[in-house]
Amino acid sequence: MTRRSLFIGLFFALLISGLCYFHDCVMSPGAYVRLVPHLMPHAVYGGLLLAVLFLNPLLRKLNLNPLKGGELAVVVGLCLVSCSVPFYGLVHCWPTAMMLPHRFEALDPGWQREKILDSVPEMMMADPEADEGRALTGYTNGLSEGNTHISPRQVPWRAWIRPMCFWLPLVFSISVAMLGLAVVVHRQWSKHEQLPYPIARFAQALFPGHEGSVLRDRRFLIAGGIVFAIHMTNYAHAWWPEYLIPINLRVNFTPFIKLFPQIVHGDGGSLFSPKVMFVVIGISYFFASDVSFSLAVFPYFMCYLMGVLTGYGLSVTRGFSLYHNTKVYLYTGGYTGIFLMSLYTGRFFYWNLFRQSLGIPSQEKAEPWLAWSMRVFLAGSACFYIMLCIAGLDWLVAIFYTGLTIIVFTVISRAVSEAGGFYVGTWILPEAVLWGFLGAHAMGPTLLATMGIISMVILAGPGWAPMPFAVQALKMAELGKVRIPRMARWCIITLVACIVVALVTTLYWQYDQGSMTASAGWARYTAKLPFDQALKMKQELIARDQLQEAEAVSGIGRLLVATPRRPFVIAFALGVGLCVIVSFLRLRFAWWPLHPIVFVFFGSHQAQRLAFSFFLGWMVKTAITKYGGEQAYQRTKPIMVGLIAGEVLAGTVPVLVGAVYYMITGEVAKSCSLVL
Repeated sequence: MTRRSLFIGLFFALLISGLCYFHDCVMSPGAYVRLVPHLMPHAVYGGLLLAVLFLNPLLRKLNLNPLKGGELAVVVGLCLVSCSVPFYGLVHCWPTAMMLPHRFEALDPGWQREKILDSVPEMMMADPEADEGRALTGYTNGLSEGNTHISPRQVPWRAWIRPMCFWLPLVFSISVAMLGLAVVVHRQWSKHEQLPYPIARFAQALFPGHEGSVLRDRRFLIAGGIVFAIHMTNYAHAWWPEYLIPINLRVNFTPFIKLFPQIVHGDGGSLFSPKVMFVVIGISYFFASDVSFSLAVFPYFMCYLMGVLTGYGLSVTRGFSLYHNTKVYLYTGGYTGIFLMSLYTGRFFYWNLFRQSLGIPSQEKAEPWLAWSMRVFLAGSACFYIMLCIAGLDWLVAIFYTGLTIIVFTVISRAVSEAGGFYVGTWILPEAVLWGFLGAHAMGPTLLATMGIISMVILAGPGWAPMPFAVQALKMAELGKVRIPRMARWCIITLVACIVVALVTTLYWQYDQGSMTASAGWARYTAKLPFDQALKMKQELIARDQLQEAEAVSGIGRLLVATPRRPFVIAFALGVGLCVIVSFLRLRFAWWPLHPIVFVFFGSHQAQRLAFSFFLGWMVKTAITKYGGEQAYQRTKPIMVGLIAGEVLAGTVPVLVGAVYYMITGEVAKSCSLVL
């Protein structure tokens, strides 16, 4: 780890954090192109390609030292950690959750009548009356006039001091805790279980000087060039549709709907018009075939099953997608099952490391930095728990919330490490799960609203959380022969710095442009969601004359008056049970075709979009290994790396073109969905 790599990595990490909101919501609002669209951001991996293909040769011509593999690993790793901050992972939905509810209350008579904002502690909300009311009106409508931008001094920062005194410790504690846990599980997953980390392996293949580097391989260049040309043709068509014909990458299977209408009834209509994604085909080549087969087949099976149940009047998809929906409890059960099996697989290592971190003699002694990583995780989790209690959650609910949050982040990190699952769209909200387990009488609207607003900051985008990015960064450091403890320390420093930068820049642009127009619809939606659900619960309890009892119950008393919803409990038990059974069958029988990682995705929209490409990747790898053997498999690797590289580089072009076009013209550039 050189000073040069640290400087470059920190510079671009802060740049991503500072520019992400501007790029997504000001420069290209409503466009398909996002700076951090998923766990494999084009801006980072495309930047790596540009560095090895153009920057390093330029440095050699100038008689300067080119960037080495270890230096690139540090730069990419720090940039990945920064990608968890400015989008849905943390900051994008954070200010809106604190300020926009005041606007919604002014517009909703139901909120006003029930005084629904009084359900959450005042310290969690921004002050709408600060600066003579400009704190709220400026935030929603914007303070700029015409084409001019406001001065940073015009932002009413004072309105945000009080809530930030609560939110910053809460966010820092859980974020640092999960980075500590990322270091712990990295040793188990990378060394003991030998998980493939396919995305990191792709990056390693690009590192200069690496034994398996493909930069000078003709197969890599041809495959990457073809994929890049296809996407550039489609991108050029977006600019000049009258002169160019796009290359269609979408396959039309809609005639088969007549044969399988149950799939459509199970919300699987998109499975009949899949889009070929070369990056998914390439990634599938670098992990076990049963994983890609499972991810290809299970969405079809899940949607078909849901459609059959719907035909019998048992709709699994009925209800709001994040609340009162059986699928939420299937997801929760699947995540819990994977987490339990992960603990079971590494039980000896985790238990001994836990004992060592507490100073208790253990059978196997790990390196001191691993014990310190466990201490960071335990201390951060304890601080997060304390902050939840300060917010008003009683001790039992705070334990539940902390535990489920850890489960969600760990399982998504496992998915990206084992299956390259870079596009995760399953949301699990602790308050929604608890509502189904306990019932409204045992919970109360105050607890629901308080948990809900915390979830909108911490869990609004689990597929962009810090831990999944961190496990990739640590593996990148390992492959680049960088010391893990030093990389982990700089990841924490980078994360904290990026949170501060992203918060400041996000608030500035929201006050400049107005958050009702210059913000993602998801951010505005999540700001309203907890209070809408709390209002629904409050009205339900008032109708049953149970509101006072529900607000008075706490601790163990919640379990005594619980009225769990039977379908939700059964769905959760099925999710856990099926996941554990599939895991044991895979451990017991080598021929078992299904992998438990499917329980992260089930039949979600994101799983449906990737399923067909996983199927193509599985077919390609199976055919090569069956008929060509190990030698053919190794000879084909550069082609697969080229497929990934071509698509990643193509995804970077609209970002660069859009930025240049906006700086020159002040207008939004043409956009099209090249990858997702």
